Amino acid sequence: MDKPGDHEDFLLAEYRGLIDIDSSRNERLDRFLTTFVTLAAAPWALYALVLKDNHDPVNFGAVPLPVASVFLTIGFVGFLVSMMFVQVRFTIILYTRAVNAIRGYFSSRGNFGKVLRLPSSGRVPPYYEKGGYISIAVAGMGFVNSAYVAFGAYHLIPGQHSSLFRTVVSLLLGAAWFCLHVFYYRHQARRRERHDTEGGLQFQPVSRAR
Repeated sequence: MDKPGDHEDFLLAEYRGLIDIDSSRNERLDRFLTTFVTLAAAPWALYALVLKDNHDPVNFGAVPLPVASVFLTIGFVGFLVSMMFVQVRFTIILYTRAVNAIRGYFSSRGNFGKVLRLPSSGRVPPYYEKGGYISIAVAGMGFVNSAYVAFGAYHLIPGQHSSLFRTVVSLLLGAAWFCLHVFYYRHQARRRERHDTEGGLQFQPVSRAR
């Protein structure tokens, strides 16, 4: 039978391991942002190259079809990057909740109430951070991706359609694409929250043998 000391040694080892993993996931989150910025800059680099080769002035009303296709493609690929960005953030929150739960376990076994100011509950931080850094990041990604999709779609719609028709269709497509980003983040956050509520991240004190 395991002794209480062995149980606590295991939790301490898990605590240290979770902190190390959390640090690596935060670095990975930053790399996703860097990847997204690089993708967002790619269509403009191609557009500048085309303008340089053709010696044409900047004219957003006459974008070459290959360039428009790149804008549309980057808008779609950018959504995949934002999905991975959100999932990595959720993994970080899961690890943070586990760290908080372990901290809460040790806090409950000693008089640390006035000493520990860090969270000690496996229910925080929340997955959906309204108005937080991740919400702003997802909204920013969604705005860029939807703008690229709308811009690309406008120039890929056949020219026999009126400018008004092309504008309305591209704006509706862009708005839907932006809403998809927000919906994905909120839906996945609620799903994760529900899963954690059903499973829980709690530790029961181990009774000591007399």
